[in-house]
Amino acid sequence: MKQLKLKLQRLNMIQISILLIIIGLLIGVLIANLFNSFYYDLIMNYNNVIFSDIVKEDIDYTGLFLYVLGRNYREFIVFWLLSVTILGIPYMIIKLITFGFSTGFFISSIAMQYGLKGILLILAYLFPHGLIYIPVIILSLYKGYGLSRAIYYDNRYHMGSIIRQLKSYIFLLVFLAVLILLGSFLEAYAGSFLLKKTLGLFT
Repeated sequence: MKQLKLKLQRLNMIQISILLIIIGLLIGVLIANLFNSFYYDLIMNYNNVIFSDIVKEDIDYTGLFLYVLGRNYREFIVFWLLSVTILGIPYMIIKLITFGFSTGFFISSIAMQYGLKGILLILAYLFPHGLIYIPVIILSLYKGYGLSRAIYYDNRYHMGSIIRQLKSYIFLLVFLAVLILLGSFLEAYAGSFLLKKTLGLFT
């Protein structure tokens, strides 16, 4: 037990993040396999009804873009607001585990129901916007952790140091906000178009 504790203490932030994602991923895969029979009917309902409706109906690209953009900016604002509080690092830990869990559960569920064909659905769900979102997530976690640690572990709650730290992050926040705008555009227009075409293979 002591050796395990020492090994964990030697891990850097990136290694700990990967470990937390893997833990969440494994839990997600396990739950998906254990409770497959419970959500099988739900997935079939999506396949027979909801998937069909998505394929048949026209997409309101503008409305979808505004929804996606609003959702992404809300998460972005909440993340950075919490990063300047003592809840910042615990929040990041929870987000990493839940990200791993939802990813593992989603991939396992789709793979069990559709086999290799499900890979197309997974790719359509993640790309091309994932190419923007993934770097934004990684950079936000890395910088957000650094900000929270600098405020609450290195500078010990001094208001002046918090303001100083925030000023140095302004350019980064603007840059990330622009990337989120681009990612939201890709998700709403290119992503939804590709997803609709892919869903046509499942109906």
